[in-house]
Amino acid sequence: MNNQTKGGLTMFDKRGQSALEYLMTYGWALIVIAIVIGVLIFVTGSATGGVTCQSQSTALVLKEWTVSAGTNGVGLTLMNASGGSISIVDANITVPANTDFVENTAVVGGADYSAGQVAKNKSFTVTGINGPTAGQTFSNGKVNVAYNTAGGLPATAVIVCSGTV
Repeated sequence: MNNQTKGGLTMFDKRGQSALEYLMTYGWALIVIAIVIGVLIFVTGSATGGVTCQSQSTALVLKEWTVSAGTNGVGLTLMNASGGSISIVDANITVPANTDFVENTAVVGGADYSAGQVAKNKSFTVTGINGPTAGQTFSNGKVNVAYNTAGGLPATAVIVCSGTV
């Protein structure tokens, strides 16, 4: 028999035990690292405080948002997922009447925005001129983006934001 026995364990058993100990030691370390990274992403992932925004449109996808107090306090990054290029007509911000956050026209821009046109799968930004005040709570604040599809049809994307700044 080729298996040499030493202390009741064969040479193959020792290698298996060593491999299992290696996997257990480094496996636990990787789990701890993954948990720490997940917690850090959760804690630092939202720069918007208590405000959440959701897109009501599938043609313009909401990628990220910021809502902070003061000038240029509302910022959204949207991606054109309509399947073709679009032409931005207008963008504005409306809020319910029970808040002191004024309605305003938003500024559209960004690296992929050129002369009102956004190619498919490209991003653009919508920034509010006047932001909300610190500590302000609002619900169903809307950012409306009016655009024309590649075929020239008018459409509007609505992003709804709620929370406390």
